[in-house]
Amino acid sequence: MPAWFAWSSNHLDDVGSPKEFLDRSTSLKALFDGAMLIASGPSYYPIELVNPSAEEVTDRPMVSGLPYPGDVGVEPFSPAYSKAHHGLDDHYLDDPLTRSLFLARYDDVTRAILKYTGVQGLTYLSLYAYRDWMKDAGWNDAKIAREAGWSAARLKDFTNTANNPAYLGPYCRHGGNKTPLPKRPMPLAEADEGMRKAMRSFLLHRANIFDLRRKWNLLK
Repeated sequence: MPAWFAWSSNHLDDVGSPKEFLDRSTSLKALFDGAMLIASGPSYYPIELVNPSAEEVTDRPMVSGLPYPGDVGVEPFSPAYSKAHHGLDDHYLDDPLTRSLFLARYDDVTRAILKYTGVQGLTYLSLYAYRDWMKDAGWNDAKIAREAGWSAARLKDFTNTANNPAYLGPYCRHGGNKTPLPKRPMPLAEADEGMRKAMRSFLLHRANIFDLRRKWNLLK
């Protein structure tokens, strides 16, 4: 395997300055990493971009060796490229990775979830945050547990584990040291499998709300 790799996107074609290139690269990479982690789990290991360069952006020479990362909060997508025709059949949307990335163009909730996951990784904190997003969008705990493949009691075991400073220490959602240990702590691998499964169902639900196939086919 080569000792180097390249990472590029058509969404970088219309940036107008080194800072804009750096910020959009950072934002887009976080989005991509989040989508990959949700689709593939911890088997995907995000690789940090080191000294990204943009030499022929908008036909002007740009500064190389920019310090990474930039501002992850900026808009990751090129407005012009988002409207461009791609000529691809909509069966590509059957792939959860492609679907979630395309959905993030239109859905602020999906965009926030993917970026958050790309920055935070798959931890008890980020997996608990999935529950927050799903509940804010109208799913209750019974629905979340069902989509995760858990009983209501097992979802409670997850929340008790994620919130417990006596068990998780610096990896938990809360501080303090007087909380008793959870009766049935949930290992991270089990929490990851269930909450990512629920999140994939949630993102498919969001895609249906946004009539994503219609939006895709309008760009053919």
